[in-house]
Amino acid sequence: MFRSKTTSVLAAASALGIAVVLAGCSTGSSAASGDSSSAKKTIAMVTPESTGEFYGTMYCGAKAAAEKEGVTLKIQGTPETTTDAEMQVLQSVLATNPDGLLLTVWDNTAFNSTLKSYTDSGKPLVMPDSFLSNKDYVQSIRTDNYQSSYDAAVQAIKDFKLTTGKVVIVTDSPGNQVQSDRAKGFKDAIEKESKLTALDIQYVGGDSAKASQTVSSQLSANSDVKLVFSTNIGAGTGAANAISASGDDDIVHVGYDTASNQVASLKKGEYDALVAQDPYTEGYDATELMAKLVKGDTKASDVKEQTVYSPWKLVTKDNVDDADVAKYLYTSDCSKLG
Repeated sequence: MFRSKTTSVLAAASALGIAVVLAGCSTGSSAASGDSSSAKKTIAMVTPESTGEFYGTMYCGAKAAAEKEGVTLKIQGTPETTTDAEMQVLQSVLATNPDGLLLTVWDNTAFNSTLKSYTDSGKPLVMPDSFLSNKDYVQSIRTDNYQSSYDAAVQAIKDFKLTTGKVVIVTDSPGNQVQSDRAKGFKDAIEKESKLTALDIQYVGGDSAKASQTVSSQLSANSDVKLVFSTNIGAGTGAANAISASGDDDIVHVGYDTASNQVASLKKGEYDALVAQDPYTEGYDATELMAKLVKGDTKASDVKEQTVYSPWKLVTKDNVDDADVAKYLYTSDCSKLG
């Protein structure tokens, strides 16, 4: 499933006419060479948090699929996760009239109207790692955020022998359906599968300082907190800082995602477990499907499953170095994904 991508391979990809616009505030493109690119189909990919390793890993998968399928892939995004910033990028990308659009959003309602004219034109929209509330897309390829968090809670309760006490959950704003599903999945598991008490979900966005303050307040008000669950990297960093400052080494901290700094924190004991997604597969499968759609090899009506769930895994200090866990550790270095 994973393919090594070295500098020489990327150079070869350029020769095949795959132009990749590196995501970020200042984007650039590699010039297509070889035979004329006029016949090649162009796929645009838009994401938030383009400097993050999760999306870097997704880009690696997308690039590999684009190379295999012989299409032009252009990636653009924003360093932050704000809806306004991504909306501006999306509008500029739509103005280029791509043959197909791969889109990842954090707010699954805000982009519905903006995309209406594009989808009404009959052009395909595939969504790795997200979905739209109006379901106006061909397929969403993503982690089952609710079930992965539910299962992670059950596994953590068992692995860390948690029997009584309270649970703190910190997540993004209620408008972020992905993050809300994670929080709800974990909370539901605590209430249905244990004798622990889940406190009210705390909304901190991805702000580590706010998360730290919030978790500190929760720990001060509840001396019997035994478990903290953070649904994103910023919240996790703040929660880890608060737990460390509390001096309570018995509090179990489960986070979501496996960026390199999180994995380092896991090895240092700042997390006890991390819920890992598989962004490479999401990027690869979404781009492969889109390439087949824009080339006419597959019709949108042929796609029977609108939602496909990618694999996930609970990573701990005990298994983080196992060979079968390696693909779940995020990186922007495509050469590490072989």
